[in-house]
Amino acid sequence: MRFLVLLMALTVSTAYCFPTHPKKATYRPRVYTVEQLRSDFAVLRKTLEERHPSLYRYATREEMDRNFDEVARQLYRPMTEVEFRELLRPLIVRIRCGHTDVQESLYASRSGRKPQPEWLPFDIILQNDRLFIGRNRSTDSSLVCGTEVLKLGNHSVKDIIQAARDRWPSDGYNQTFKNYFLELYHLEETYWRHFGGRSPWTLTVRDTTSAERVTTVRRRPVNARDIPTAPAPATVKRSKKSRHKTETSFDDDAKLQLIRSLHFLNSDSTAAALIINSFGYDRYQSYHREVFETLEKLKVQDLVIDLRQNTGGNAEIGSDLMSYLMKSDFRQVDRAECRVRRPNACSYFDRKEKRVLRQNFRFMKIEGGRYQFGKSNVGWNKPASEHRYSGKVYVLTSGRTFSAASIFTASLKAQRPVTIIGQETGGGEAGCNGGIIQTLTLPETRLRVRFPVFWIATASRNPDQGRGVMPDYPVDYTVQDRIKQRDLDMEKALELIQEGKRKMTAR
Repeated sequence: MRFLVLLMALTVSTAYCFPTHPKKATYRPRVYTVEQLRSDFAVLRKTLEERHPSLYRYATREEMDRNFDEVARQLYRPMTEVEFRELLRPLIVRIRCGHTDVQESLYASRSGRKPQPEWLPFDIILQNDRLFIGRNRSTDSSLVCGTEVLKLGNHSVKDIIQAARDRWPSDGYNQTFKNYFLELYHLEETYWRHFGGRSPWTLTVRDTTSAERVTTVRRRPVNARDIPTAPAPATVKRSKKSRHKTETSFDDDAKLQLIRSLHFLNSDSTAAALIINSFGYDRYQSYHREVFETLEKLKVQDLVIDLRQNTGGNAEIGSDLMSYLMKSDFRQVDRAECRVRRPNACSYFDRKEKRVLRQNFRFMKIEGGRYQFGKSNVGWNKPASEHRYSGKVYVLTSGRTFSAASIFTASLKAQRPVTIIGQETGGGEAGCNGGIIQTLTLPETRLRVRFPVFWIATASRNPDQGRGVMPDYPVDYTVQDRIKQRDLDMEKALELIQEGKRKMTAR
């Protein structure tokens, strides 16, 4: 018995000798000295002044100098990386380039211990600088879709929206591109980072009866109702026997089907919709050839090209697509110009990106104080040798139509009859900064500032007003239209197609 007692005591004492799991260390961000911050800022300013292709396009040199000096005066105390980045973001936004942004360091991005944003427990809908609730995932089930949020905590929604706009870049004076990202996540991130938005959230709301009240909510557990289901494209069902070979081949790869797909809009296959959600798919030449061969065989008279979800990608895809829509030589990218002859000659640039730049662009000549660079799709291009489409073309656009997608839209509109439906494109009509995006890593804080090498000019000859491609038929959605997921852009395209058919019949 005594032996058993001694054995139990030894076992217990030994158990307490084993090390316990250490508690997760509290995240402590690095703090940088004033000298380090000023050194990084000097590198940033010098690089942007020498190399950014449009630093003075939408602001004078005097205005940008004042903006730089204003930031420099605020570098009088030590800061964390987050504080320094948030100080720089409004400055970067004033360049008015949607491709220029300041990102956190790789150290911060890879840290699993840093605080993460808390997302609001409902989808948000922005309408004329007002915020409405979409799908509700909060503990307050009375917050029905369409309820307006007047305040988040003690802060008015208008103030939060303005703070978010001041920290998100766009091309020129465009706002539709900003609206897209504010709805997607940036407004919530701004509320969390700059206004202390944390769970539980206190909301001041106005319901559908115009009654105002205050409610405090949390996120409810996820259930099946919270999983969004996107409505299927409006297409005509066709039997397997009558279905063309190309239609079935488009369904082979589900992932590619989400990026680009062809659908027919009526029973006689005389109207089709080509949905391209990104210029980022491989084997695009064979795909385009197959699509336009199908349109030719079925004698399609009206083609809707849907670019509303297309934020850009490879401009060569746009050039190849345009080759089937043009009768003669055309330009998608009129010119690519740079402020320096050797744009990759900077020790703080990413090496891989410098190599890509060297391999893909060749120096051509200097004109008007700018260096011109060449590539296969820059300048004049030949139309496709066969299967060219000569019917009516309608292009659906939104604030998400950006970069290569807006370049395609602007140049297509400038060189052939086309009807634009929807919203102003997020990318500029005159062009945008792009081609190759370089990453400037600041030597002290390791913040990454990404900005383009070239100004990419479209074929448009309209004056550069700092705006996107304006639709011929602007489409405005109400909050209820958004909630019901109505596709007013496609409805308008179908209305114009039917109107055109009636006119042809009347003749």
